[in-house]
Amino acid sequence: MRHRDLLLHLDAGDGMLYARIADAIKGAILDGRLEPGSRLPGTRILAESLGVNRRTVIMAIERLEGEGWVVNEAYRGASVPTELPSGARPSKGTARAQERELGFDLPSLLQPVSTNPSGALLLADGAPDPRLAPGLAISRGYQRAMQRHAPDLLQERDPMGNPLLREQIASWISERHGLHVDPGRILVTRGSRSAISLLTHAIFRPGDPVLVESPGNRAAWDLFQTGAGMALRSVHHGPGGLDLDAVRACLRRDPIRLLYLTARRQFPTGSVLAQDKAEALLELAAEHRVAILEDDYDAEITFGDRRTPSLLALDRESVVIHLGSLSRLIAPGLRITFLVVPPPIAPFLASAKQRIEEPGDAALEWAIGDLIRDGDLARHLRRVRKVYQHRRDLLASLLRERLGGDLRFELPGGGMGLWLKAREGLCAETWIRAARTFGLRLNPPSWFALDDLEPGFRMGFAQADDTELGLAVDRLVQARRTLD
Repeated sequence: MRHRDLLLHLDAGDGMLYARIADAIKGAILDGRLEPGSRLPGTRILAESLGVNRRTVIMAIERLEGEGWVVNEAYRGASVPTELPSGARPSKGTARAQERELGFDLPSLLQPVSTNPSGALLLADGAPDPRLAPGLAISRGYQRAMQRHAPDLLQERDPMGNPLLREQIASWISERHGLHVDPGRILVTRGSRSAISLLTHAIFRPGDPVLVESPGNRAAWDLFQTGAGMALRSVHHGPGGLDLDAVRACLRRDPIRLLYLTARRQFPTGSVLAQDKAEALLELAAEHRVAILEDDYDAEITFGDRRTPSLLALDRESVVIHLGSLSRLIAPGLRITFLVVPPPIAPFLASAKQRIEEPGDAALEWAIGDLIRDGDLARHLRRVRKVYQHRRDLLASLLRERLGGDLRFELPGGGMGLWLKAREGLCAETWIRAARTFGLRLNPPSWFALDDLEPGFRMGFAQADDTELGLAVDRLVQARRTLD
């Protein structure tokens, strides 16, 4: 059963909705599609995927827990127990037959991550187009690495990351941000999730409050809250940008340990934090002795605008931990990100990384360091900026032409996605759920919100060519017609 069929089944069935959700999960356990020990997605993710209130999902999980079908653990969520309720036995053979068809009575989030309906367009956030990546240059660099440095690359590796890559990242950051960064401050990780998980487990403790922007990055929120057990506090990011008075009030009220910000291009809205506000924010952090994690996810993708100074460049009190991503500059599958950290904590993070994270691909890291040193990364960025700017302009033109009365947005000076707001009276949440049935995957407004829900959603343009962008707008228009 596909995801849309599940939604129809839940809407059309008899009985309370929470009970039908519980029965669907119970059926998947009995059919063997959810095996003992497997973990369910969080209640917020399940609720968004099914298009129901989160409380409904919580009631379903509580019912299953009471009957012994799931075990609910603090900070870890719900999972299938190794021993099912008395007399219950999973069916044999059913799961394998259904596995061939991927016919689940549960949301698609419970299927393998790689599962994606044929022909669906994934434009939820905005990502680099891997078709534009300098694959030949990376391949040559990889071969050179193994030919010249195989003995070094194949032995026990430096937990901080490949020395050449760290040296080149330090030079890159120094040049781009207008400051001197020593390679000893650079820590290479296997993706942004790994970087955030490393920081939260090494420096912070369960229950520590972290202040985040709303609308904001739910993937990071889940790592803070579910992965590390930290307590989320939010401050609204409105039309005027980050509310500094609200930040100041929160710092006075709560023992905040960390501020998580996307300052140079706010996620998901794309707005830029003005330099005077950035400096005031740094003063607040220093006054309250609070660390700032600056996620600089795609600020290097600019379309002619002067780059805004990063918090790292403005920091005079060593309160900023800077998170950069080479995956966001080259291709998502690269999975190479880096942290620029204050010198005193670098050895502690390296020690923690050695304990909790498998080392990355040393030859690939060497090849990417070579890519930066030879100027290939800078050339790649000059090329893709032109492509992405064209795609931004094309998507904006199509949306204005076909949905101008229903959507409003500002053209960003860079980045990989548009922040779109539905007109008053039009439910963007329902619209985005409808778009999924036409093969367009976007995240609804609730995905980005912790406080007041805005009728906004994000649509990526960088990862889609002209034909795909036209098709995406067609599907968005089709979904819009179902709301009349």
